[in-house]
Amino acid sequence: MRIVSVANQKGGCGKTTITVNLASALANLGARVLVVDNDPQGHATIGMGLMPAEFSLSTRDLYLTSDVLVEDVRHEIKEQLDLVPTDVALSTVEQELSGEERRVQRLVEVFARSEMPYDIVFVDNPPNVGLLTFNALMASAEALVPVDPGRFTMDAVERLRETLCLLEDERGHHVRMHILANGFDLRTRFGRELLERLAMNYPGSLLDTQIHRTVRLREAADLGRPVDDHDRRCRAVLDFQGLAEEFWSLPADLEVDGVDAWDALLHGPRARTAGVCFEVELPAAREVAITGDFTDWSVEGIALERSGDGIWRLELPLESGVFEYKYIVDGVWKVDPENPERVRNSYGQLNSVLTVPSMASA
Repeated sequence: MRIVSVANQKGGCGKTTITVNLASALANLGARVLVVDNDPQGHATIGMGLMPAEFSLSTRDLYLTSDVLVEDVRHEIKEQLDLVPTDVALSTVEQELSGEERRVQRLVEVFARSEMPYDIVFVDNPPNVGLLTFNALMASAEALVPVDPGRFTMDAVERLRETLCLLEDERGHHVRMHILANGFDLRTRFGRELLERLAMNYPGSLLDTQIHRTVRLREAADLGRPVDDHDRRCRAVLDFQGLAEEFWSLPADLEVDGVDAWDALLHGPRARTAGVCFEVELPAAREVAITGDFTDWSVEGIALERSGDGIWRLELPLESGVFEYKYIVDGVWKVDPENPERVRNSYGQLNSVLTVPSMASA
């Protein structure tokens, strides 16, 4: 089981939007997912369609009542996706636990006592590093850090990195950081330069997938549902599908068992007598191309052809060898979601890897 804190001390960067929609996208892939709303604002709770009048137990009870477990508090949102809800009463926890021993380990302990049949747990945190966020980070092996293209983005990421270093130095607890670009416009010089600085300053942490701005995400939040339950054809659904696939493929510090449905999705490119057949399911994409070692990383790439079922295909006559490549989906470079073989490039980002046996060129 992977436990992931979604955290950033800067408000307005999309933590809750990312939590709700990534959790839903992973559930659609067959993973069993739990969201723990750890923010007194309760936005994840409302964003998943649950109102305060509909629950009596909440995240607050996990902190303050020793005989309340996760299974007592969780609500099923849809198949494969559960929620531990919260409301403004959670804001009293820091004061009520003041002076208590082990107050930063309450979530660790309640998770250990609870029935947790999940592949991945997301903890949505407030925009600060107080007691609630510390509890979440102590319970997590990974931190997902959404960042928006704002003036204070670099400062916020650095402050969180310093917090993670403090946890490791003082408590011996390592948390791996993943940075997610949310709402960047790469047509602007500022957006491109900020993304480049993130990649250079935090090598290996910046995810390839980016979430684009769209009104559909705001509409879905207002309706209290993930965007894939609001408009399955919008750009945001494609973004979160790609994010789910990339995030699930990352090596985790904690071993994850199961998710047979996910393994079935990972086919990758296939060798044929005429070359290598590349196939990728991107029903919402308008244009898909491929680039890599075999194109000298051309920015145009080689176009794939779309079939009626939303599958994009291309057959290339490649000689035997090992190649790195990426897809270009509507102008955005992405790893192959159906190929788990990946390596880090010189910028710390991921490239897909293709090994072509000698028989493929016959």
